[in-house]
Amino acid sequence: MIKRILVALDPDADTPVATRYAIRLAKRFDAELTGLAVVDTGNLHSMIGVGGYGTEHAAREIWVEMTEETQKVAQELMNTFKKSVEKEGLRYRDVRQQGASAELIIEEMKYHDLLVLGRDSRFFYSEPDRDTQTLAKVVKGGVAPTLVVTEEYRDIENVMIAFDGSSASAKSLKAFVHLLPYGKDIEIDLVNVAGGLLSEKVEESDYVLRMAENYLKAHNFNYVTKTVLEKGEPGRRILDRQLMRNPDLLLMGAHSVSAVKRAAFGSTTHYMITSTPGPLFLSP
Repeated sequence: MIKRILVALDPDADTPVATRYAIRLAKRFDAELTGLAVVDTGNLHSMIGVGGYGTEHAAREIWVEMTEETQKVAQELMNTFKKSVEKEGLRYRDVRQQGASAELIIEEMKYHDLLVLGRDSRFFYSEPDRDTQTLAKVVKGGVAPTLVVTEEYRDIENVMIAFDGSSASAKSLKAFVHLLPYGKDIEIDLVNVAGGLLSEKVEESDYVLRMAENYLKAHNFNYVTKTVLEKGEPGRRILDRQLMRNPDLLLMGAHSVSAVKRAAFGSTTHYMITSTPGPLFLSP
């Protein structure tokens, strides 16, 4: 059950949508919302740096100006969040923190059941387009599931679960089942990408899906279908299926670092986060 929801606020188009998703869930569960605005002084410091003799004073002045700017953006984000939540009559906390964005969000996640944030969030208010890799660090380092949203809001009635039998995918599945964010009457499409064309590979995939289906049905999710996808690059196969079925939500595991450097995501998870047209549910 969800009783505390954390919304990480960022000046991007996804954040108002993240707030909307969080509000919908808070109303469903009578949950408390927390809006978190982060003044990322860690990234400010790394960007400015300190040069040779005579530059330290100039750098300090730049630091003050940029910090004041980020504080202003943080306050504006918080005001918008408070206005949206108060309009719905929901309980909330507003938190502004100063420090490294990923570390501060992870710390708050310890005391919340779910994190909701936008896919394009970078939490570097002075340079919104600067890639801080915060999202990857938060999803992998946090202790709560994460709902990553895009600019499009959807009512969640059908869910596609990309399940490969790994510990990462099992953690996401169990977190979703235990939190019950959208009830048990949703339609679920279980998919697995076969490891090869041989019959035994297809049988392995079918077995993995049957085990996941049995788990879901043990928890009274009764509208479940299973599909083994043909061999290929997993991210591409999953995305093709998603585009064809157009589910309201995609659930998958936040896989560990692969041979392709992705900060904290495996290549498949990174591909889906950057390519998916709808929201993603991930668990560390």
